Amino acid sequence: MSCPFSVVVAIDFGTTSSGYAFSFTQDSEAIHMMKRWEGGDPGVANQKSPTCLLLTPELRFHSFGFAARDFYHDLDPEEARHWLYFDKFKMKIHSTSDLTMETELDAVNGRRVRAIEVFAHALRFFREHALKEVKDQSSSVLEGEAIRWVITVPAVWKQPAKQFMREAAYLAGLVSPDCPEQLLIALEPEAASIYCRKLRLHQVIDLSLQPITNGFDLEGSRPFDSSDRYIVADCGGGTVDLTVHQIEQPQGTLKELYKASGGPHGAVGVDLAFEAMLCQIFGEDFIQSFKAKRPAAWVDLTIAFEARKRTAAPGRANALNISLPFSFIDYYKRHRGQSVEAALRKSNMNIVKWSSQGMLRLTQEAMNELFQPTIVNIVKHIDLPEPLPGAVGGAGGGAGGPERREIRATMQFGDTEIKVTAVDVMSNRSVRASIDFLSN
Repeated sequence: MSCPFSVVVAIDFGTTSSGYAFSFTQDSEAIHMMKRWEGGDPGVANQKSPTCLLLTPELRFHSFGFAARDFYHDLDPEEARHWLYFDKFKMKIHSTSDLTMETELDAVNGRRVRAIEVFAHALRFFREHALKEVKDQSSSVLEGEAIRWVITVPAVWKQPAKQFMREAAYLAGLVSPDCPEQLLIALEPEAASIYCRKLRLHQVIDLSLQPITNGFDLEGSRPFDSSDRYIVADCGGGTVDLTVHQIEQPQGTLKELYKASGGPHGAVGVDLAFEAMLCQIFGEDFIQSFKAKRPAAWVDLTIAFEARKRTAAPGRANALNISLPFSFIDYYKRHRGQSVEAALRKSNMNIVKWSSQGMLRLTQEAMNELFQPTIVNIVKHIDLPEPLPGAVGGAGGGAGGPERREIRATMQFGDTEIKVTAVDVMSNRSVRASIDFLSN
C-alpha cells in the first residue's frame, strides 16, 4: 500500500528545548533538521530553540523560543510585569492528576491561561515554521492533507496527557479531528530506539580492547542484528525514559523486551534544586515575591544558571560563578534591609560564597549537591526490575544467562552532554553512550 502522505514532519516538543525535522516520503532517508531560528546566539546553528512562549498583555501570541526569551529580557521591568512569559511548562501536563481542557498554567508574572491554549500557540508556531521550510524545499505544491505530523511525548505520560496533546494539535490547526490518522503521537524513547537501528556497533559499544583484523574492525562496522539487545535512556529536560528492544531478523522490526517506562528525573530537577537553595539562603517568601515583582529579572537569573550548569563536571575544581541581576541585589536590600552578602553569611551555607563582582560562587560541593538527587533517580530507574531474557543489561546486549547482571554506571555532566559509562561487573564489558541535549 502506497503512503498517502508526501512529507512527514516530526515535532520534538521538549521541556527545555524544542525543534522539528522532516523528510519527504519519496526519499525518507534524507532527514532535514530545522536550524534557522529567529534570534539565538550569533554564529551558532541551533537545531532546537528554548521552549519559551510570550503572549502580549491582551493574551495574543507574540513569539516563541529565542525570540520570546530575548524580547522579554529587553522589556522595561514595569512593562514586563504585564506580559505573559511561559517557560518549561510541559511538565505541568504530567504532574496534574486531574488534567482537563480547563487546566490552567501560570505565567512568570502569575497570570493564568488555559494550558490547552498555551500548547496550541506553541504547536501553531511550529506548524507555520515547518510549512514554510517544507515549501521552500519542495518543487511541488503541497496541500495540508499531504503532510503527516508526528509529536513525541514522554513514555511516562498517561493517556489523558497524550489526548491533551492531540487536542492541542487540533486547536493549533495541525490536523482536523476528522482525520485523526494524520497525526501520530509517538513515545520519545521509542523514536530514539528506531534511530538506533541505523547505528553501527562502534558508535555504541567500546570496542577498543577487541582485536582488529587486517586493519579493519569488522565487528564494530556491522549494524545491529538479532543477537543485539539494547537499552535507550532518553535523558531530557523533564523526564528520563527507557526502552529495551531487540532487532528481529530478517524483517528488521523491533521487539519490545520491556514496556517503555520513565520518570520525572530530567534536568529540570537540577533547576528546582537551585531554586530551593536560593530559598534556603534568602527565604522562600523573598524568592516568591521577587519572581512576581521582577519576573524578567528572574528569567535572567535562570538563564545565567542554565549556562553555568552546562559547564559543570565532576572533575572541575574551581567554583562556578553565577551573576545575580542588579535588581535581585537591590530588591533584596529593600525587602530585607540588609545586603545579599549578609544573607549568605547568616545562612551558614559554606558551599556558596559571595564574589565582590556581584556573583554567587557555587563550589564543586554545591554543584554536586544540586545534581545528586537527579542522578540518583536516573540510576535507580535504569536498575531494571527483572532480568533481561538472555541478555546483558546494557546497550549492545550480548548472550548471557537469565541471572541478574550487576551493572556499574557512571555519569559525567559537561557542556551540553551527559556521558554514560556502564560496566558489566561479571564480564567487565564496557558500554558507552552520550546524550547531547542540543542535537538529539
